[in-house]
Amino acid sequence: MLTLEEANALLPQVRSILKSLRDLRDRVLRIQAQIEIEEMTGLGSDGRLTPAAQNAVTAQMDEFQVHTNQFENLLEELFQLGAHLKDLNRGLIDFYSLRDEEVVFLCWIEGESEIQHWHTIEGGFQSRQSLD
Repeated sequence: MLTLEEANALLPQVRSILKSLRDLRDRVLRIQAQIEIEEMTGLGSDGRLTPAAQNAVTAQMDEFQVHTNQFENLLEELFQLGAHLKDLNRGLIDFYSLRDEEVVFLCWIEGESEIQHWHTIEGGFQSRQSLD
């Protein structure tokens, strides 16, 4: 559980992690596309991947695994901070907090200077309300 002040203090770190997550996601998607292209164009006359194509796919798979692990580690880092990623594209983050002794989410979306909204655990972004 975080107070509003604690959650707001984490936002610079959260912004940085969101950027890194997006960069890693984009790299993983590019590698995945490269693997698919190699698998389509690297076939020999026998219908199997040529040794060169197989080596390229293996190297790309290794790189894919490295970036996937980094992505998962960053997600875990967010979680350890108390931030729960709800939508990477929008930069939507929730933080567990207490409001009048009820467990709620403090709700922040990238572009907001600070956390200004909350919603119930069952509710989502659509049901968020102003903290005022």
